Order: sequence, then structure tokens, then C-alpha cells
Amino acid sequence: MPHLFYPSHDIALANGMKHFNPPVAALRLEEDLSALSAIWNNPKNASILGFEPYPNLPWGWNYDTRALLHKEYGIKQKDLPTNEDLNRLRDLSSRQTTIEILRRLKARTKAFDAIELPIFINSEEQLREFVETKKDYVLKTPWSSSGRGLSRSSVWTKEALLRHGLSAIKKMGGIVAEPWYNKTQDLAELFYIGKEDVRFVGYSIFHNDETGTYRYGEMMSNELMAATLPAICTETKDALIEILEELFAPFMHKTWEVGFVGIDMMLLNSPASQSSALCSLPDTLLHPCVEMNVRCTMGVVARLLFDQHCAKDEIGEFYISPAMDSERLWALDKNHNELYGCNYHRLTEIRPDSMFMAYVFAHYSE
Repeated sequence: MPHLFYPSHDIALANGMKHFNPPVAALRLEEDLSALSAIWNNPKNASILGFEPYPNLPWGWNYDTRALLHKEYGIKQKDLPTNEDLNRLRDLSSRQTTIEILRRLKARTKAFDAIELPIFINSEEQLREFVETKKDYVLKTPWSSSGRGLSRSSVWTKEALLRHGLSAIKKMGGIVAEPWYNKTQDLAELFYIGKEDVRFVGYSIFHNDETGTYRYGEMMSNELMAATLPAICTETKDALIEILEELFAPFMHKTWEVGFVGIDMMLLNSPASQSSALCSLPDTLLHPCVEMNVRCTMGVVARLLFDQHCAKDEIGEFYISPAMDSERLWALDKNHNELYGCNYHRLTEIRPDSMFMAYVFAHYSE
């Protein structure tokens, strides 16, 4: 049966075409990690989540995953998203929606006063003025994948920033601009958009490499993870449920479900601008919405994998290896087996042409 894992989903959204041919590397990633789809489609999730998730849920909704469910899984077109549904979901996946979510969160509490609202730039004149007058910022295309589509002012020249921004304006209608923050930790709050409401799934604490690509996530109970995070995270979770119910109201009571949604966040010391407004604030701040992923995420995979197989007092890490060849993957697998024994578990098959694998380390907390 074809795969429900579609790592090119975000690239497909950025491309904007109804049908999309993923890059070769993305196809290799899809093939190598295809077994992971059993995790977010595991029947155990009904009891873990407290509701029955949509059967055969794809990584994310787009034209290709809809076609897959119709042609290969036999789901009738009337029970799948319409073209209008898919276009509206694409709009919600844009970083413009991030601005709206952050605006609503800031209106609810003063805890986020130090977080500057991003702006959406849609003209050359506006872009040139921003680039000439602002310092230490990042430009983000409305849609991108794994840290791609981002350009930081301290790394790129003004000419390169202008080219990047103008290209995004031409191809995607605009580009998002926001301050660069001194991040100390990536995290996310995970939700499920169902037929009738929005449910909180849990927390994710994860680590990216220097390119912004996911490398590993912490595995621990939701209770322990919540205890390691600032208390404001709980308040933010409750506010986000209300906001998501408002944003996704048009998709309720359908014959299909939107599924998993992740709100990426950051813990940070202070914005790079060192604004005087921060003087009376705590040392650790929460940026409550860096972006919204309208799809399953590796954070969801780690969260469900822990809840399906681990005891409450266990902890661990869920890893995605960087691109390698099969020989090096086998060497890595052998090394982990020798060093960690039964605490190491490989989740995916290594074939002669494999480049990626997923695995976990699990052990009991002290």
C-alpha cells in the first residue's frame, strides 16, 4: 500500500501547483521513513487521545495526498477535501496566519508584549524601506520546509535579501519580516482538528541542526514535559485551542478531518534588539507562535510513539539521521546497538539505497 508519509508537503504548498513532483532527496526520505505513518495511524491512538482519529490520515492535506487516498485507498471523492478546502488549508498554512495567531495571543495577555508582531511585505517599495532601516531581522517566505525560505540580515547581504524578498513577492505574493530572537530552546504545542472541536495532543521539545532541519525530539510524558516548561505554556495552550477553533471553524462537521496541527514556539532570553521594554520581564520568555504546521510533524510522531510504547517514568529521544548512504547507516546502527543495547530501537528498514533512518533511545529517568 502506498505511503501516507509525504515530507514534501510544505514544498508542494510553496509550489502552489495542483500536482507536484517532489525532489529526488524528498522521495528518498519518503521511502526510507514510510514506516512511520503507522505511528499516527495506530489504532491505539483512539484511547491515547480520547477520540477516534480520521482513518488513513495523511501527513498533510494537498492535491497529491487527496489523490492518493482516492486512488489507492478507495476513499470516495465526496468524502475528501474539495479544491476550495485544499486552497483554504494552504492559506491557513501560510506564515501570514502566524501573524494573525500571534496578534490574537498578544491581545489576550501582556505576557507577550516583548514579542514583536511580524509584518507581511508585498511590494518592492515596502521591502526596500524595511531592508534599509531595520537591523537583525529574518525574512521568511509564506511557505517553506525545514528552515528553507529563511534569510537572516546578519548573514545575507542587503542585495541578497532584496533578491530573496522580491522573488517571494513575485512567486508567493509577499514575504514575512520579523526580528531575530536569541533562542534557547525549540518547542511546540500539538493539537488535533477534528470534526467537532480542537483537542490538545501534547507538548514537543525538539532540536534542529544549523539549517533548521529536524534532528531529534525529547521523549517523555506530557506531565513531565509540562513541568520542564514555563507556566505560561499552559495558559497559551488554552488560548490556542480557542483561536484554532475560530480559524478552523469552516472545516468542522466535514466527512474528513484536518488532523494534526503543530504550533512551533521558542524559549528565548530576549530579542536581539535588547529593547528597554524587556527590563522588567523574566529571564526566559516564550515566543508563542513562530509558525503553524497544518500537518503531522515529527513532534507528533515522538509524542504518539512515547504514549504508545513507553511507561510514564521513561524518557528518551527520537532521532532522524541526516542524509547518509546505506553503508554508513548500517555502521551507525551497529554502533548504537553495541553502545546502548536494548535502550536503542531502530524504527525503519535499511535497504541498499537507503539514505535516512529513524530510531529512538529509551531509558528510565533517575
